[in-house]
Amino acid sequence: GVVPAVLTYMQDKRGFSDKEIVRALATAGIVGNIVKQNASISGAECGCQAEIGTACSMASAALAELYDMDLEQIEYAAEVAMEHHLGLTCDPIFGLVQIPCIERNAVEIPLPHRIEITYRNRNDAKKNQRAVSGISILSSHASRI
Repeated sequence: GVVPAVLTYMQDKRGFSDKEIVRALATAGIVGNIVKQNASISGAECGCQAEIGTACSMASAALAELYDMDLEQIEYAAEVAMEHHLGLTCDPIFGLVQIPCIERNAVEIPLPHRIEITYRNRNDAKKNQRAVSGISILSSHASRI
């Protein structure tokens, strides 16, 4: 998995102690639990954004913890990691992929809002593929303003 790979590398190549790795793992676990409790970590329920997005958020938070970043920086690290997974291939605008999700995700959306979007996509893969949920809704509404 993503988190074990990142933490193993950091310990083996960067020399972090077992105690530091355990603390980073706990930080990663908190982020994962926040997503799980407020949305889902299941790819079957919410797509890549829930599964690999959450794993990357967890790993980023763990790295931020290893480098003694404050709570705000840890949250931001988790947010940035998640943002590149929201809407991947399953969330085109009005069914079109002409505006890649990576461009739409360049807009800063705080982590709690990203988790809420993941929750809205839960158990609704067919809607995601028809572009009537998730980031596409926010992007579609924004383009009309």
